[in-house]
Amino acid sequence: MQDLRIAMVQMNSRVAENGRNLATIARFTEQAAAQDVDIVCFPELCVCGYNTSGNPPKAEAEPLRSASLRRLEEIAGDHRITTLTGLLERDVSGIVYNTQVVCGPQGYVGHYRKTHVPDVEVGTFCPGDALPVFDHARARFGIEICYDSHFPEVSTILAGKGAEVIFLPHASPFETREEKRARWMRYVPARAYDNGLFVAICNHVGDNGAGTVFTGLTFVCDPMGVVIDELESGTEEGMIVTDLPGSALAASRRETTMFFRHFRHPEMYRYWESETG
Repeated sequence: MQDLRIAMVQMNSRVAENGRNLATIARFTEQAAAQDVDIVCFPELCVCGYNTSGNPPKAEAEPLRSASLRRLEEIAGDHRITTLTGLLERDVSGIVYNTQVVCGPQGYVGHYRKTHVPDVEVGTFCPGDALPVFDHARARFGIEICYDSHFPEVSTILAGKGAEVIFLPHASPFETREEKRARWMRYVPARAYDNGLFVAICNHVGDNGAGTVFTGLTFVCDPMGVVIDELESGTEEGMIVTDLPGSALAASRRETTMFFRHFRHPEMYRYWESETG
């Protein structure tokens, strides 16, 4: 991994107001590019807004190759930057996915579909079935969307595929910022520490226009699980720009006893799993 500069955006996204939300994405992307950011990550379903409450308005799912994607490609291309943005995707089969799209200076790069769908989202989204790792000129990265981060296996698999950074875009409502931070600190730093990689998380903030208010929380952990950057406000939009030194990643893996993945026994784990069946 080379030195990488990332930006994590805490954004207010209004449900079904795609034009407004895309304008916000463009504004923050411009700010990130002005600070020489390599990758900027936005929250889960930031393009269309997040709403599983049943209250109107409702976000409309759209094909991956849509007007929204074309606009995201323009934004990334105009600013020569890589963007990670969330949208509600309707596959050609009609299945709806919660999708994070990766665009770069040359356009669309790829996408990740949320693989773990909690009960409040069942009937709204279907789970994806792939854990891709994306190549940037300076680093390899993976994506986990919100609820995915509760499952340690996901981070372990991404790390095993070569991810050096994991981005965690969220749409996590309710709780105070303090309550949410206390809960997230129980497991998010562990994803970084156990796998020896950087983890960066961002969230929605404010009223989504459909009766749900989000308490923002956005921060970055180094490979030792230490929070190295954090947005202070839980009520306002904002962005943190964080340098991820390649030397810090290398140092965290130099002491072999602390690079825990070096001592994994996947064949043993598979045997134990077969015993539980």
